[in-house]
Amino acid sequence: MMAWRLLLGVALISWAACTKAMPRERVVRMELKRNVPLRRRLGNATFSLDAVPLGVGAGTHYAELYMGLPPQKASVIVDTGSHLTALPCTSCVDCGTHTDPAYDVSKSTTARFMSCSEFDGCSKCDNNQCRISQSYAEGSMWSALLVDELCWVGPLDATGAVDSNATQRLQAYGVRFPIGCQTKETGLFIGQKENGIMGLSQDRNTFLAYLVAAGHVDRNLFTLCFAQDGGQMVLGGTDDSVHVAPPVFTPLVSKTGWFTVELLDIHLGNRSVGLPSSTYNQGRGIIVDSGTTDSFFPAAAASAFNALFLELAGRTYLEGTEEVLTEADVHALPSLFLKLRGLTRTSMITLEIPPSQYLTRTSDEGHYTANFHFTEPSGSGVLGATTMLNYNVIFDMDARRVGFAPARCDANGRALRFGPGVSSGPLELPDVQSIWFRYETLLTVLIAVSFMGVVLLCLTYVVRRKCGVKSRWVRLSTRDHSPSPRPTALNALDVSPELFHEEHDSPGTPPTPPSPQRRLSRSPDLHSIPESDSE
Repeated sequence: MMAWRLLLGVALISWAACTKAMPRERVVRMELKRNVPLRRRLGNATFSLDAVPLGVGAGTHYAELYMGLPPQKASVIVDTGSHLTALPCTSCVDCGTHTDPAYDVSKSTTARFMSCSEFDGCSKCDNNQCRISQSYAEGSMWSALLVDELCWVGPLDATGAVDSNATQRLQAYGVRFPIGCQTKETGLFIGQKENGIMGLSQDRNTFLAYLVAAGHVDRNLFTLCFAQDGGQMVLGGTDDSVHVAPPVFTPLVSKTGWFTVELLDIHLGNRSVGLPSSTYNQGRGIIVDSGTTDSFFPAAAASAFNALFLELAGRTYLEGTEEVLTEADVHALPSLFLKLRGLTRTSMITLEIPPSQYLTRTSDEGHYTANFHFTEPSGSGVLGATTMLNYNVIFDMDARRVGFAPARCDANGRALRFGPGVSSGPLELPDVQSIWFRYETLLTVLIAVSFMGVVLLCLTYVVRRKCGVKSRWVRLSTRDHSPSPRPTALNALDVSPELFHEEHDSPGTPPTPPSPQRRLSRSPDLHSIPESDSE
């Protein structure tokens, strides 16, 4: 009996060890944090990663970046609209005061300044040190020297620079990664709470690209789940447990490095704004940009949108103004629906943006203002953090698509009372677009055929001018078919008298004789001329 118990115990221990050792999907999961809005625009070890918190600052969300040994922490905005990572260094004089101390390169045992030959995106070379810089739409900019450093994103449970657990984890799971050591910053970067910015666009110099190359994560994919008070980021996979509905996907339509999608239409309630999709997709198109606080759309759509909002809501849209509203007033407003291209040409997806999401409360007294702006003069737009709020947004670079799933993104996982929704279905476009989109193929063919017809007419005109009239053709005798053993002189040919009868040639100037046995035009395309008729 004792032997059986012993064998059973060994079996259970072995099963538990095997279960623990079973490979899991390698992802980096972190919580996000948030601060007060400032309205910015623009080893062989494997690791099953814990939640990495995202904070909220300047209206955008930030994560914790750890650099060097011993580890130094910095809060960085997660920005899908850029690809560089940079933060203030101690050498920066006017870089403002931020959440964490400035990064001190001299205190890191793993930092190394990069030369100009090591990075192909240097904006300048200072004593063979690579300098990078970035400017933003609202006027902010920064300039930095590039440093190759051991880095990690997410909590390391570090209480100080000498924390041994943080050092061990950074040594085991960190990757060497180029970061910008800022020596100058202007605009919103000076006043923001976050130290710096971490680019997450489609580029080989992002932190995710380095994680994939090092084998720390399995997929070239990440998700951002934004809530009012924080959120979550997962690198290398998705966390479906936060979803309250399955995701819907829209394809990426550009290879510029931005996450560019196609916006087909905008609805208020069940009414379309009624503009063609080309209105929204000019210039660089519509990009999904987590580093931009608000959402922006072409100014050409402002008049139609404002008129429809006034008709349905009974009040003017709060573009650039504030108004005191009760919660009941806000929830009585129509929801806004974004219609995006589906994964097939004949499908579309719909993102619902409730009024509590496209309006921002700016005071305790209940002042609200719009955060969806129809002000872009270029005809392009940005789906910023206000669009992404309460969605788990899936940036899948391998499959070239972006997904949206309504989700519980806050740290407590609370269900949304007035949250967004998604749907997918067949393509439906406003009447102004229906003629083109329903008969696009036919119209394209008709235009192509018409163009080819014009080209053929032009070619025919040119050829006829070169060829002249039929009287200028040459007819040669075919009575003598015997081969000539040597070149035959011109007077040995039996040439028809009509050969030299040309009304437009000068008298006494015979044309150059053609080759025998063929009726020729003066067109250079000799292969198009038929053989001569026998006499």
